[in-house]
Amino acid sequence: MISTQTNAKKTRGRVGIAAISTLVIMCSMLTACGETTKMNSDFAGGDGSVSSPYQIETAKQLDKVREHLDSSFILESDIDLSGYDNWSPIGTFESLSDKPEDAEVPNPEVAFTGNFDGNGHMISHVTVNEPQSMAVGVFGCVAGTETAPTSIKNLKVSDVSITGGYLVGGAVGLQFTYCTIENVSLEGKNELQGCQGVGGVVGTGFSLIKDCTAAADITVLGDDGASAGIVVGGATYSSITGCTASGGSIRAEGNACWGIGSICGAPYASSEITDCSAHNITISVTGANNRLIGGLVGFAGTYSDDTGAVIQNCEVEDVHIAVSDTATCIGGIVGGGKEESEGSDVMSLFSIKNCNVSGEIKGGAQYIGSVIGNPGSAREIDCSGTMGELLQESGSAANQ
Repeated sequence: MISTQTNAKKTRGRVGIAAISTLVIMCSMLTACGETTKMNSDFAGGDGSVSSPYQIETAKQLDKVREHLDSSFILESDIDLSGYDNWSPIGTFESLSDKPEDAEVPNPEVAFTGNFDGNGHMISHVTVNEPQSMAVGVFGCVAGTETAPTSIKNLKVSDVSITGGYLVGGAVGLQFTYCTIENVSLEGKNELQGCQGVGGVVGTGFSLIKDCTAAADITVLGDDGASAGIVVGGATYSSITGCTASGGSIRAEGNACWGIGSICGAPYASSEITDCSAHNITISVTGANNRLIGGLVGFAGTYSDDTGAVIQNCEVEDVHIAVSDTATCIGGIVGGGKEESEGSDVMSLFSIKNCNVSGEIKGGAQYIGSVIGNPGSAREIDCSGTMGELLQESGSAANQ
């Protein structure tokens, strides 16, 4: 009898230990699930990896991207940002260090360094009013590395009203190295303004910009305004291919403004601009001593001794350029080559092939051409332009 009771107690003890162990395991699982749920509660799904990006379905979820700057994302629905009076760009520009060589290098800790797939969806009604800021747009600063490249792709943006200081874009203010911007469009009624580096899709880029389209009205603020374009404001070592400026205007009223064009105002040392087109664009630069203004790009070229940039298979149609009587280097496709630095006599090298242009140029002092304003070291191959008649009517000293 005693033996039976003892065995029963032992059995109950074993059962009790097993139950406690099971409970501990269940609690651990619940805790882990709770942590996972908490981590993913900002989004509709996904874990933020490249293979399983965070899913975005609401404006609130898009706003949470800034808290996960190194993750991957995909839009699952159109997003309306009209509820945000002043949208704060995702990813900010901050210099990497106080060293002079790092002044224009973004700090990856505060830039967006992930991937964003718009999945064909639209982000609309974006208002940014930061007139003293650098790098503004839906995304402010986006940067990648050689081992971890980034991208913004398959995204539509519409109806933006964006004011910034420098690096102002409808989709991206600053696209730094190892970041591809692909298949991004700016649609609807769009107004952007800033001092330098103002573009409908990208304010200033340092990497590949491909298959992007924009229609926008852009205002260049103040004297020495520069680098403005309907698609891209300025670019450095970027390739721009398959892009279209589909309507709108660029207006600059200050003095000494430079680098203005429909596709890209200032593509510095960009090796290629191919298969791009600009249609129904008005460019008005009315201040004194402005320069390098083109129907496609403001200037072009690289500084290599043996190779230059290539502008190829591009079209400018119904582009109207009006400049003051002191403006120089104005072209239907390219304003001209550019000196490597202020005071330098080293001109950029480029060739322009199989391009055509139609529209008008009014005003200007010298170096004006239907295709290239000031050719410098450029070569022109199989290009055609029908802007000459209006050049003559303007009374300008046309050098064609």
